[in-house]
Amino acid sequence: MSEGLIDQVQGLLQTVSEDVNRLYSESLANNESFLEALDDVAANVLGLQAVIAALVQKYPVDGDIAKAWLKDNMDPEGQGTEKAEAVVDFVLGNE
Repeated sequence: MSEGLIDQVQGLLQTVSEDVNRLYSESLANNESFLEALDDVAANVLGLQAVIAALVQKYPVDGDIAKAWLKDNMDPEGQGTEKAEAVVDFVLGNE
C-alpha cells in the first residue's frame, strides 16, 4: 500500500473515531435529559398521589367506580391496565 493511501485511511479512521465519540457524548447527554424528565414525571405523579390519598381520606371514593372508568377509557389489550388498577387500590388503601 502506498504511503498516501495509508495516510488517507488513517485520516478516515480518525474521522470515524471522532464521529463515534461525538455520538457517544450526545447519547449520554440525551440519556441524562431523559432521566431528568422521567424524574420530574415521577415527582409529579407521587405528589398527585399524595394529594389524592389525602382527599380520599376526607371524601371516600368507590374503587370499583374508578376501575370502571379505567376500563371504559383504556385499551383492555393495552399495557398498563392492571398497573392502573393497582394504583387505584394503592391510593385508596386497598392493597
